[in-house]
Amino acid sequence: MLDTAAELALNGGPKAVQTPIAPRRRHGELDKRLLAEVIDSEMLFYFWGTKVREFEREFAALYGKKYCVACASGSAAVHIAVAALQLRPGTEVITAPIPDMGTLTGILYQGLIPVFADVDPETLNLDPSSVERAISPRTGAIVAVHHSGLAADLNALLHVSQGHGIPLIEDCAQAYGCEYQGALTGRSGALNTFSLNHFKHISTGSGGMVLTDDSGLYYQSTLFLDKCYQRAEGIRNPFFLAPNYQMTELQGAVALAQLARLPEFTARRSELGARLRAHLQRVPGIGLQRIEPGSKHSYFLFLLNLMDGQFTCDASGFAEALRAEGVNAQANLITGGRPVYLYDLFQHRSAFPHSRYPFQSLDLGTDRSYPAGLCPNAEKAFHSWLVVELLENYSEQNVDEIALAVAKVARHFRKRQSAAHS
Repeated sequence: MLDTAAELALNGGPKAVQTPIAPRRRHGELDKRLLAEVIDSEMLFYFWGTKVREFEREFAALYGKKYCVACASGSAAVHIAVAALQLRPGTEVITAPIPDMGTLTGILYQGLIPVFADVDPETLNLDPSSVERAISPRTGAIVAVHHSGLAADLNALLHVSQGHGIPLIEDCAQAYGCEYQGALTGRSGALNTFSLNHFKHISTGSGGMVLTDDSGLYYQSTLFLDKCYQRAEGIRNPFFLAPNYQMTELQGAVALAQLARLPEFTARRSELGARLRAHLQRVPGIGLQRIEPGSKHSYFLFLLNLMDGQFTCDASGFAEALRAEGVNAQANLITGGRPVYLYDLFQHRSAFPHSRYPFQSLDLGTDRSYPAGLCPNAEKAFHSWLVVELLENYSEQNVDEIALAVAKVARHFRKRQSAAHS
């Protein structure tokens, strides 16, 4: 095996990663068969079809929930969940500063004000103490994202939400197979949302789900899904504004097939993630996400942290060297190299044309801005954390070579090594 002291591939040395990665095959004969059944049925509309309803029942059962509403995307799922709470425009919703924009879109469309709490620097999940400090008389909900497949501190977040009588929404877009204290995440919130987009553990190209045990929230979700049409009652007389977020029967067919393979995919990701984690725990200067006892990481993303003062490069430079070694590594992944509140949309307060609504509104009594430094831990993370691709089609040899590449690059860039060779 290649010595970690070998010259970096970036500088002309041999690559650490030599073993080809097998093609990724998530879709197969079951997907094709169920899609053919839909085509043969001549019914692609969810309400009169069978696949979406079957998928909803199976997904709800997997999580031990009473109700599931399948929809067009993970972003739609968060929008439906927030809308189901029927919050008054101008209400504040506390959430994380490093999610995908899809977590924020529905909040803004409902005229609600995102309030960003900082993250725990060792997990990149919402810090419950920061959430507590962000609570105000205008707070109407908390949206907790289980970042990268690692569970947020649900007990502490529930203590905050229940203590203030504020509903918690779990955004589980990245968290299939993720466990908190031995139980699947996505079971604790008043509403819990999931994504089926191309990049998730399982995929229908685009799709999403909302889970709840509350019959009232379920009914509101079904209305918001479908233009506020009361289809079950045969009433088409909308009494509030709602989009069209239906999942088609074609998506439902693929979702059913993917659900059958979910245990296989998540078990493999967890196995490979644990293997890579065991290797990298021995590499000086490399930090990994803290996993609480009883929790299980499902490794939607595998994250590395360059510990303070240990290296002569930042996350971008480290990732560049890893890519030269044959590792698919990226710094600043997911949110464009910054917390979402530093996007132009928030800095210019330009969610809607020719308006600063809902950030600034005389009618709502709002005037919210998002200065740099708002969430110091989140802002710092973009200089020190990077993502290494780790998918279920990787082999143990692939993982071992990735670990070797990280050790090789770390050895080269560690400050003490630089000093030793100066």
